[in-house]
Amino acid sequence: MGEFLAEHPLLVLFLVLAFGTALGAVKVRGVSLGPAGALFAGLALSAVVPDLAGVVPALLGTLGLTLFAYTIGLAGGPSFFAGLRRTAPTMLGAVAVFAGLAVVAHLLGRVLGLTPADIAGTYAGAVTNTPGLAAAVDVTGTNEPVVGYSLAYPFGVVGIILVIVVGLGWSRRSPTSEDQDPPQPADHLTVEVTRDGLPPLAELSDFEDAQLVFSRVRRGDTERAPGSDLVLRPGDLVTVVGPRDPLRRFAEWIGRRTERDLPLDRTQLDFRWVVLSNARYAGATIADLDLGRFGAVAGYVRRGDVDLVAHPNLIIELGDRVRVVAPRDRLDEAVTELGGSERAAVVAQPVGFALGLLLGLGLGVVPIPLPGLTLELGTAAAPLLVGLTLGRIGRTGPVVWQLPYATNQALRQFGVLLFLATVGLSAGPEFATALTTVRGVTLLGFGAVLTTLAGIALLLLGRSLQLSGPRLAGTLAGGQNQPAILSFAVERADGDDRVNIAYALLFPPTFVVKILAAQVLASL
Repeated sequence: MGEFLAEHPLLVLFLVLAFGTALGAVKVRGVSLGPAGALFAGLALSAVVPDLAGVVPALLGTLGLTLFAYTIGLAGGPSFFAGLRRTAPTMLGAVAVFAGLAVVAHLLGRVLGLTPADIAGTYAGAVTNTPGLAAAVDVTGTNEPVVGYSLAYPFGVVGIILVIVVGLGWSRRSPTSEDQDPPQPADHLTVEVTRDGLPPLAELSDFEDAQLVFSRVRRGDTERAPGSDLVLRPGDLVTVVGPRDPLRRFAEWIGRRTERDLPLDRTQLDFRWVVLSNARYAGATIADLDLGRFGAVAGYVRRGDVDLVAHPNLIIELGDRVRVVAPRDRLDEAVTELGGSERAAVVAQPVGFALGLLLGLGLGVVPIPLPGLTLELGTAAAPLLVGLTLGRIGRTGPVVWQLPYATNQALRQFGVLLFLATVGLSAGPEFATALTTVRGVTLLGFGAVLTTLAGIALLLLGRSLQLSGPRLAGTLAGGQNQPAILSFAVERADGDDRVNIAYALLFPPTFVVKILAAQVLASL
């Protein structure tokens, strides 16, 4: 059976993917491995059938890692640059954590009598940094670092997952977080205005630091989609869209809620959910749509399974569904302008996608000279950086860089599964052999200590900066540079995009410092 499988590497790969995804879906007290199941399935299969180790070309794993990093960058680009200045303390703190962890690894490793190759490989596995392993192998000229890496890597995933569970539990019990700025799920109310002397809607839209949108106003027998300069009067009925709690407080402040639901009255105004497929608006904001020229307004943006408030500064993505309210005779014009194509919601422009990956991989092989060594960003950090930049740009002339939301999610998931399955298949025999020796047990414990210290340090960093639960989970996943941990964090945070944003912010600086640290540890 082993010989048969060894002759069919694609069969082996999808065998691991099938069992790995099944394993990753198993939940124990609400906790599942997610994509990391592919890693453990690969380790188990190649440990039982050593002939399968390395049968799947490493290039496939590299492709998966590149796809994952690039799509993460595209999705996080707009928010990354918007929040860069504000999150500088988190980034600097995380870099300090992993630089300090390297010092601890060197000192503790020497006390345990480990070689520089063991220390460097275990450090790379404990912080789940595959390029760090490659750097250590290059410095030592042997495969000795692979053993420590293989033993430390599994707990590098599981350990941080456990820390995320603890961190999210803490954040739910702590209402003091100042991190309240991301888009929040939207709700709507119809309010009868009783307060007099109100300012224009443009000034009312910013209420308690929450963005509100006014989608309909009925005054007497006339109903319209209001402009930002409209001043509400007592007796007006207005439909307001916004985050649930501020929305209710706003309704009490401006007047009283009414059971009459204006969106159900479609005699003068109508509404429609429209797929944003017009490439012109890739990376645009709601304000850039200029729906006012049609007498229209956007109330919601549905992204995945979440409805977001369509405030003017919200950056929209191809594949988003925009709820447009407009006069009945002009609604079709607004729909045509936005696109409205269901097919375009999942089909990417191949030129932009291929060119973006080419730029990312090209940047990855550019040598960066540093004192005593030359560094390359490689096939993860470079595509991530390029993806962040292109995701913020959105489009350049006829070239569209953004991917539709559903397409981005599918490529991201496939990429991480491909990478983890390939890594697991390559490391099983060394992993199984090392477990039967004193050295192996020492390396296993050494790696677990390093991962635990990294998780605790990042958790304390997040707590000291009063990060919200989703940003804390993203900080832990981004500091560990681990796609499986990111996937788990996103699931535990109910798809909150702050997880991806924090991950994208921390991935580049911590990724680079880990590679440098592994190189230094291997050379000491």
